[in-house]
Amino acid sequence: MKRIFNSLILALSLFLFSCTGKINKDNYDKISNGMSVSQVQSILGKGESQASSSINLGEYGGNISSEVMTWQSGLKVISITFSNGKVMAKAQNGL
Repeated sequence: MKRIFNSLILALSLFLFSCTGKINKDNYDKISNGMSVSQVQSILGKGESQASSSINLGEYGGNISSEVMTWQSGLKVISITFSNGKVMAKAQNGL
């Protein structure tokens, strides 16, 4: 029983480390305005969409879309705002 418990703890630790290792200050600093969602995800991994919106400006204005995505590991949080699929702003907490 103890061996199974230790194996589960080891597996959980490895899983958590692999999922959260990308949420750090070095990777946050690599993100810059104008990067695409896929470029950001290649650095941070898959994020979670928190909110999105789209505005149609009419015949000559086109569409404007925005999305806020977050990446979190415990108390470490990276939040990025995309406008038309490109980084417009970023914020962090706990890095």
